[in-house]
Parts: sequence; structure tokens; C-alpha cells
Amino acid sequence: MRVRRKPRHLLAAVLGVLAGSVASACGTDAVGIDACREIETARCEALPACGGTEAEATYCIDLYRDQCLHGIQSGVEPGADATARCVEAVRAVAACARAGAASMADCPAEPLVAAADPAAITPCVVITRRPEQLADCAFVASTADAGATPPATDASDGGDATTE
Repeated sequence: MRVRRKPRHLLAAVLGVLAGSVASACGTDAVGIDACREIETARCEALPACGGTEAEATYCIDLYRDQCLHGIQSGVEPGADATARCVEAVRAVAACARAGAASMADCPAEPLVAAADPAAITPCVVITRRPEQLADCAFVASTADAGATPPATDASDGGDATTE
């Protein structure tokens, strides 16, 4: 009986190709990872103001810890001051939602981007779907998305907490 020798060099080559493809897939040119995490944590913590549970808020924070590894959609590093202003704006909008504001027109302390109609967007839509509509958070989305008018929604629409 003849024993076939295993081609070790073929195995080594296959492993080398796999290792190279895995290593390149793990690389990132993500921008604003920490800023994303801070902003998303504020948005997640605001979910109970829009009818979410504490468990949903906790799950949201855990989810975005990893999702933010992709960075901010705009690809622009906002800096600590801009990030802090955005986080505070999200918290202020959450306070408006808890106070029963029917639209962002009832939250004049937190201005929206110029293209947004404050009467047509609720605080919960800003928190859960459109944080880039806040003037202090406009940097989170690409330039084309930041000025877009959000779709019409009713005040009970809590939505999901996504920025991308």
C-alpha cells in the first residue's frame, strides 16, 4: 500500500491566503468611533422618553458599541466640543419628549438644520431616526442626508435608533 504525502506547501499557501484576507477585512478607516459611541449612547438612553423600555435602551447601547466601529457616516471627525454639543442636544430633545412636545416646534431651544420643518418632525423621530436634523448633530450624516427633510410620521412612531 502506498501512502500519499500531504502537500504541506499547498496547505501553507491556503492558510496564508485566508490569513491575509481576514487581516484585510479587519482593517478600518472609520472616523469618529468614540464620538459615535457617545452620541448613540445618549440616543439609546433617551429611548424611554419615546416609549422604549430600559431593557431596550440597554440593548441599544450594547448594539451601538459595536456598530460604531464603522464610524460616523459623514466620515468627518467631529471633535470633543461638537460631540458634547450633539449629546446635550439629544438629551434636551429627550426632555422635550418627556414633557409631551408634539413636534420640534415645541422645543425651540434645540434648533434644527435650516431645511427641516420643526412642525413636521417629532422629538422621538429626531431621537430614534434623524439626529442629523438637530443643528448641533448635523455632522453625523453625509452632507446630502443632513439637509434632507424627514418623512412625515405621527407622534406615536418611536422607530428604531439607527443613524445609517
